[in-house]
Amino acid sequence: MRVTVIRNKRRKKAAFYVTPNGIELRIPARLSKRVVDRILEEHDTWIHEISQKLPRQTSVLDKGLVFHGKNYPTKIDDGTTLRFDGSSFFVPRRWDENALTKHYEAWLRERALEYVINQAPIYEKLLDVKAKKIRVGHQKTRWGSCSSNGTISINVRLMLAPKEMMDYVIAHEWVHLVHFDHSPSFWSTLQTIYPNTATAKDWLKRHGHTLRLKKTD
Repeated sequence: MRVTVIRNKRRKKAAFYVTPNGIELRIPARLSKRVVDRILEEHDTWIHEISQKLPRQTSVLDKGLVFHGKNYPTKIDDGTTLRFDGSSFFVPRRWDENALTKHYEAWLRERALEYVINQAPIYEKLLDVKAKKIRVGHQKTRWGSCSSNGTISINVRLMLAPKEMMDYVIAHEWVHLVHFDHSPSFWSTLQTIYPNTATAKDWLKRHGHTLRLKKTD
């Protein structure tokens, strides 16, 4: 079981606490990593025994984190930010599940905005039109939108799907800058610049409900 290490400036000594969410090691703020590792090693048997007695809970850490349709394992480290190296996510030791969920969504939002901005020149060239503004949101029912003033919004939850779904929604919303409706001309233009439209629409219809960042999604 993972032990959550919590640093506190007012604490004088290190101590273990057993909580409903697992085991916590509360330590003085300045205690070195070397000392923390030694404490954990010295209490390894006790930690294992207590872990066996605690009810098993499936957490975000157990399930891993999803990025572009692939599930990646999480690893605990002593960093201060969420990191991704292409094969694993590295999660700060001090974060609880709520903190991880919050920072994970923020990380996905940043990656989503980068992705849309990088794809934008493709559709600007194909359609000879630019968006006035690009934003990333967390909509419950819409994968994307295009406002009358030319602002394109993309749902961050698309970062949980294969890249092709994000590409489809970007193309879809860019065509709305030319055809602000779902007329035959709209669908014809979209099919021209994104030939896999039918496949992507069907995937989102069948699997969209699984793209959840929060229990309320």
